[in-house]
Amino acid sequence: MIRMTFVAFLSLAAAGAAHAATTCSFVTSGTQMTLQGDCTTDTTILVPNGMRLDGAGHRITAVDPPGGNFLGAIIRSGGTSAEVVNTVLATENLADICAGGEDSLTGILFDGASGTISGNTILSLNKNSHAGLRSTCQEGNAIKAVNFGPIAGRIPVTISGNTIREYQKTGIVLSGEIDGAVTGNTVVGAGPQAEIGQNGIQIGEGATARVLHNTVSGNAYTGGGTASGGIIVASGPLHSSRYSEGIEIEDNTLVGNDVGVWLMQMEQDRRSPNVPTRTRVSGNSISNEAVTNKLYQAGITAHGNGDQISGNHIAGAGYDPATRPGSIFSVDNYNN
Repeated sequence: MIRMTFVAFLSLAAAGAAHAATTCSFVTSGTQMTLQGDCTTDTTILVPNGMRLDGAGHRITAVDPPGGNFLGAIIRSGGTSAEVVNTVLATENLADICAGGEDSLTGILFDGASGTISGNTILSLNKNSHAGLRSTCQEGNAIKAVNFGPIAGRIPVTISGNTIREYQKTGIVLSGEIDGAVTGNTVVGAGPQAEIGQNGIQIGEGATARVLHNTVSGNAYTGGGTASGGIIVASGPLHSSRYSEGIEIEDNTLVGNDVGVWLMQMEQDRRSPNVPTRTRVSGNSISNEAVTNKLYQAGITAHGNGDQISGNHIAGAGYDPATRPGSIFSVDNYNN
């Protein structure tokens, strides 16, 4: 006989705070907790160790608590394994007050946890009280998996079939001792805008991943001084981390990003790595029809050692060196 329990789930991280409140209710059966309807929360919802949160297509909207600010992730792993599926996430009227560390705004966070994040929809994840992307806070990552904890070896995480839009900083982030499979996601940036340098998918700080069959678009920054990327690898001493090795970026569709694929693996002095990084970038469709960044645009930028770049289709005036010689490139390669 299966035991069914109807619960109103309150974040364990905030259980002692009198102001914390959620209207989110779940039915728990075995290792699955199923959301019963659209709801709001002003505190993080933890997924207990080994549990699967199934949103059943319902929406969870994060709001500021009375007299305070929403902090951290909307949904977060509570142990060493978890699943989050079929859930819709949004934010509503969050105060534009910046936070850092564990308080940074995140949609779904796996911290030191293996598992699956699949079939979810992030409608909005930003800090502002108006329509559109206006906050300059360097947070607002829709899906994030990190592992800097005591667990030995790499943690496998699958992020697949999610639809992500109106994120503040980055659509998908993998950092640390993670072995990721990032497949079949749709990540839609805000398009050319001056508020913040958005990025679509970022693998960094020693993480490795297979990044396959994703569609990433509209990560374009017009504010000057930096550029946005569709798929980014950011590791090595320049980023105060070990290098990421053996990443596969294949068969993705990248449209309207300042840099389609950006491999930023460098020494502290920005030299290419002394060790092989062996990133493979192949079979991707990369296009940009316009020059919107003031500094730099490229279909592929590669700082690495022993990386393989082949069979990619790069098109559009935004990646044609003749459009603006010296700052526009089809492939900008610094590999050893």
